[in-house]
Amino acid sequence: MKPSAWTFLARGAQQLRKHGPRLLWLRYVRRRAILRTPPLLCPDTATLEVHTQVCARDWLNALWTLKSFSLVTREPFKLFILCDRTVSENAILRLLAHFPEARVIQCEQPSDETRRTFAARWPGLFALRTNGRFFTLPKVLDSFAHRQSDMILTIDPDVLFFEDPKELLADLDPARRYFARLNQPLKEFDPKGAFSIDATRLRELFGLDLPHRFGCGLGSLHYGKIDWDFIERVLTTIPPDPERGFLLDQTITLIACLTRGWELLPPERYAIEPVDSLSGVVARHYYSKTRDLLYLQGIPRLIQLGLLKNDFRFSRQPAISAG
Repeated sequence: MKPSAWTFLARGAQQLRKHGPRLLWLRYVRRRAILRTPPLLCPDTATLEVHTQVCARDWLNALWTLKSFSLVTREPFKLFILCDRTVSENAILRLLAHFPEARVIQCEQPSDETRRTFAARWPGLFALRTNGRFFTLPKVLDSFAHRQSDMILTIDPDVLFFEDPKELLADLDPARRYFARLNQPLKEFDPKGAFSIDATRLRELFGLDLPHRFGCGLGSLHYGKIDWDFIERVLTTIPPDPERGFLLDQTITLIACLTRGWELLPPERYAIEPVDSLSGVVARHYYSKTRDLLYLQGIPRLIQLGLLKNDFRFSRQPAISAG
């Protein structure tokens, strides 16, 4: 079921009871310190290409995400920020100011690039893209349409980096045979709550099983390997549930992985579940129910690593490692 305003209020009250007023100070005061950091140039000439989708609730977190990535890698990257309909004009201006030369794309309606790419060739997918209930689709459809290269990094705005992501950056060879390398949870979950199509029909009609462990909040995607014809056929035959429309991007990514292959990032180093210590953790994905730890654990660690004092000018300094 799609999260409601009441869901967020209930979670907030529960987190406040658990963590006290420090959570409020970190989330609503200290977090905004990132706005005082220098801009991070994202030149089109960079080899790395990073894509992320943001909403009104997490565009500010995206500054921590992207600047922590820059802090630990010390490599330039071209950047595409896909903004859903909730992102205000002021927030978009802030993003443009902090990431000069980045492509900040408003996605309330499909762009001309997205229309040209999908409308005629994959009309079923384009019809889903025009349906506001499937508001996470820009993460895959618009990302594909706007890409400058077939190999991109996809990073959700609730991921923070603490060490150089060597495994992630070492696997960007366009000649690789599989579609994705992604982070994955250690614990199993019920697939019915993680994807937007019916598991039984997917198995009966296409011979594919929804996994009990899957994540796509951080990783690399080889768009040259994706089979949009097959994805369109699946979603035409098994229409996605609008009540779980916010999971359609993850569902599409999974279908591509099941048919074109995927590899895993080391789950202990690219953590999704809460950890007692960030020692040895390259990146932590602070997804929904663990978002409070982004403020209580992740941001304080980045401040210790000097993120707020960084000038974001690329140099020959070594990347941050466990040492």
